[in-house]
Amino acid sequence: MDLDFVEKLIGIVSRSPIAELEVERDGMRVRICKHAAASALRPETPARSTAPAVFADAAPASSAPAWHSIRAPLTGVFYRAASEGAPPLVSVGDTVEEGQKIGILEAMKTFNVVEADRAGRIVEIPVDNAASVQSGDVLFVLEEAVGD
Repeated sequence: MDLDFVEKLIGIVSRSPIAELEVERDGMRVRICKHAAASALRPETPARSTAPAVFADAAPASSAPAWHSIRAPLTGVFYRAASEGAPPLVSVGDTVEEGQKIGILEAMKTFNVVEADRAGRIVEIPVDNAASVQSGDVLFVLEEAVGD
């Protein structure tokens, strides 16, 4: 599959309201998802079984990770650190607990704490530090912690 074609598909998905797009061309299958960091772009070979399948190597639904988006509660400027020059509060791969401070959102010269609303592992931080965000924008994507 042509890389330029894949890049065009990524652009289409990023500018549109669709959350996911899957295309098969020249014996290759590409799936593009906006919010699933681990599978954002995943080329595949066709499945060998005769049963239709999205992914030949897909795990059973019961063991699939649960993804959760932590969204901006209001419009403002998002900061990953508590103060200028300080290290980020969290990074991709970090495990967080419910209620843990994970970011700062500045709105109307007021600094608001962004907290994890559940426990999990950070798999994506789609917003750059000091970026303007709108209410509802995804700030963090978590792989939810599995209870024992």
